[in-house]
Amino acid sequence: MAKDPSDQEDLQKVREFLNGDTSSFEFLFDKYRERIHSVAFRFVKDKEDALEVTQEVFIRAYQGLEKFKTDSKFFTWLYRIAVNRSIDFIRSRKARPTVEMPHTEDGPLSAHIADQRIEEPSVNTERKEISEHVLEAVNMLSEKHRAVFLLHAVEQLSYKEIADIVGCSLGTVMSRLFYSRKKLQQHLEQTGLL
Repeated sequence: MAKDPSDQEDLQKVREFLNGDTSSFEFLFDKYRERIHSVAFRFVKDKEDALEVTQEVFIRAYQGLEKFKTDSKFFTWLYRIAVNRSIDFIRSRKARPTVEMPHTEDGPLSAHIADQRIEEPSVNTERKEISEHVLEAVNMLSEKHRAVFLLHAVEQLSYKEIADIVGCSLGTVMSRLFYSRKKLQQHLEQTGLL
């Protein structure tokens, strides 16, 4: 069992989370996000990629916290997830070919083809239903969470750009984005789409 007061505090927050207090995970996120980002950055060597890896690490930790053995240190478990996710990220980046899309006079070829595509009605209906549920979930977010989510997901701005736009720290952007993603995931699970 962990003897350090900080480790004991972590274990207490894990127990609270496992007993249904999901807000206790926010404490762990706030406490370790910078350290996990530092770990990820050492692997991926890019600030924005490291921020993405950090988000994925905390999502995986949130989803798998019931697998955590409380006789271990929480940070050690989280660190392992960060290392594994960083390695996976590097592998996937190497596997992705970097090919630029040819352009037409009107814009990228892919956009031109997408405009010309005709889909079956069932595919169209399914996409429309998913879009409506996602929009509904986004609209349920608070204004500050919705702004960060949309700036990242739709406008594809960097964490730094978002922080500058909304006037907060990178850590706050990460926290709000994490919260938004979890809320969207929960809503889509409740609607049966996930």
